[in-house]
Amino acid sequence: MVPQGGRLAGMFIGEAVSARGVSERGYVLRAGARDVPGVLWMPEDAIGPRPLVLLGHGGSGHKRQDYITSMARRVVRHLGYAATAIDGPAHGDRAPDDMGASIEEARRRWWRKRHTDEMIEDWKATIDALQKLDGVGVAPVGYWGLSMGTIFGLPFVAAEPRVCVAVLGLMGVMGPTGDRLEEDAARVHCPVLFLLQWHDELVERASAQHLFDRIASPDKRLHANPGKHVDVPFEEFDASEAFLQRHLAVSPPAA
Repeated sequence: MVPQGGRLAGMFIGEAVSARGVSERGYVLRAGARDVPGVLWMPEDAIGPRPLVLLGHGGSGHKRQDYITSMARRVVRHLGYAATAIDGPAHGDRAPDDMGASIEEARRRWWRKRHTDEMIEDWKATIDALQKLDGVGVAPVGYWGLSMGTIFGLPFVAAEPRVCVAVLGLMGVMGPTGDRLEEDAARVHCPVLFLLQWHDELVERASAQHLFDRIASPDKRLHANPGKHVDVPFEEFDASEAFLQRHLAVSPPAA
């Protein structure tokens, strides 16, 4: 049985796999009429509440792509937090069998306005379900997501008061969801770190700067680096971790 509205019975798939102190386990939960496949990373033998970091993957990616898994393991190992990622529309375990190979075809599948509201529901259901688990519990929530992770993540952060810090970027006011991003940015009030690639071939620099400018948070900062869309330097992952820790810091969780 897949849990509805945060029920946990039958949510997990298989047994947890642990490596270097990090436990990883897949799950499927229910949000509305949708099955939402995800992964939860936690410290081994975690007991008691701890911050939860939500990770939004990019276009053509999935919940277990390398940089998502790496970021998840970082916040678990270094900070003692829990982390989770879910597949976006038409990605990962939600990809249709006839998904085209080109990025143009992929965009036609997932870059649709209705998917934004669905992903907001999916992330809300994810928090509801995971915070019922011992070892996660009710504690501060952070969001980290670039590119498509911002297309869906920024509106979610604007709509979810439980999120108290966000790392966003590699996106601007563009495409079918551009107007929505611009409007929702004005409702984002939590601290935000925004990443921009100066030579991004997919997102115009001025468009990304405009989106950053629209974010209403009084505590926001823009990190710009040379390079193309996928050339985010390693030190920005260090900066992301430090930014999340600064705003999610609570008493050290039990492990």
